[in-house]
Amino acid sequence: MTPITIGIDLGTSSVKVVALGLDGVVRGTSQVHYPVERPRPSWAEQDPRRWWLATCEAIAALHVADVGRVVAVGLSGQMHGLVAVDRAGEPVRPAIIWSDARSQAQVDRWMHLLTPARVTAATGMPIATGMLGVSLSWVRENEPAVYARIAHVFSPKDWIRSRLTGVIATDPTDAAAGLLYDIRAGEPARALAAGVDLDAGLLAQVMPTLAVSGHVTPTAAEESGLPAGIPVAVGGGDQAMAARALGLQDAARAAVALSSGGTAFQRTIEPLASDRGLHVMPFVRPGEWMAMGVVLAAGLGIDWLLGRVAGGDTSPPRVAAIMDEAAAVVPGARGLVVAPHLGGTRTPRVDAAARARISGLGFEHDLSHIVRGFVEGVCVWLGDAIDELAAAGSPATEIVISGGGARFDVWRRTLADVTGLPVHVSSDVEHSAIGAALAGAEAAGIDVDFDARARVSGVIEPDPAVRPLYRELSRRLRADIDRGPQP
Repeated sequence: MTPITIGIDLGTSSVKVVALGLDGVVRGTSQVHYPVERPRPSWAEQDPRRWWLATCEAIAALHVADVGRVVAVGLSGQMHGLVAVDRAGEPVRPAIIWSDARSQAQVDRWMHLLTPARVTAATGMPIATGMLGVSLSWVRENEPAVYARIAHVFSPKDWIRSRLTGVIATDPTDAAAGLLYDIRAGEPARALAAGVDLDAGLLAQVMPTLAVSGHVTPTAAEESGLPAGIPVAVGGGDQAMAARALGLQDAARAAVALSSGGTAFQRTIEPLASDRGLHVMPFVRPGEWMAMGVVLAAGLGIDWLLGRVAGGDTSPPRVAAIMDEAAAVVPGARGLVVAPHLGGTRTPRVDAAARARISGLGFEHDLSHIVRGFVEGVCVWLGDAIDELAAAGSPATEIVISGGGARFDVWRRTLADVTGLPVHVSSDVEHSAIGAALAGAEAAGIDVDFDARARVSGVIEPDPAVRPLYRELSRRLRADIDRGPQP
């Protein structure tokens, strides 16, 4: 039987594990869910120990017939979050994850003490709540006794590595997402840290994404069921790992991931200037770069509409049914315009006060029109990010779509019509975990027969007649967000 490489993707609501054969065939997948804890309004926390237990459970659920077939492990995970550990490597408090918004006062303080454009130019990221550096400032100012116990800080997926190998480290893609790493210098942004009274010495060492970070320890082997001694790749942030599995080594291919949020991302030949309004970070190899545009609520918005507005049924059959109904609504949703920013915006600028709006609602509309309008709003916002990438000198000729939204024709077709580009539907599902598995094999020097461009289940061609409608929708949505909150 073929050897396999394991990819572990530590997401926001679950950990997903993939067993990938060296022939490129997915031999097994598993998923274990865990909650986001919200002990106070605007807080979002998770217990790293629960992450590890869930990971061990997910590995066991793979039911790999011969565990000795596992030859490497790679890691992927949710970005921006703060994990803080003591000298023994144990968490000093729950992890503060990317969707946490408690730190607006710290954002304001960073804005006052530092030049925001300088921060974005150095780190590739805007100053925003949920980012590792800003969350660390919150801990320092609100939990000084906890801050005094911190020996290392790193991103969520790096906690899994510390449990597997005993090695505390991170990689450039995740380091760049925390506001304390200079992406061009390739080192901690010590001057920025000092400017907000943070100790840059707390930052975990940065290792190459495709390097071996360590090997599975006997203790980790006993707890996880993985073989002791197999190599574990450093790995990367979930979008970087997904990009690897989606074939974004080709800079002419952009990707859109539609899950809880929506992300448009593409490899670029150089780090883009900060005035583009995109997130910029290193890609998986030194000297390679990627840029991202973000909508904070995509699938979350559909869940909100069904759960809070339409009776509370967010089951998969109900979601599938409303997506089919929305697909039957003509483009433009009969004049309904939905700005999809339920929880603020991150790109092209940070605006935590931005909120969703529904304009043009009349007796002729029902829930399917609102859902259609929401899908169109998300796709237009992501399409604007792809247009910005093209204007920066990285024009895409095609898009590959992934995530839960990729299952539904209304998302796929709307994205094609908004961008005017063919949308390739990936035949894979767990792209971040697959990318992690590929990283594990590559770090270990093992070849996998994997051609991302061949792993397509269909292609949606755009309808040129619809694109002017969506260009006008883009203009209206941008004008709406520029007006800001209305009294």
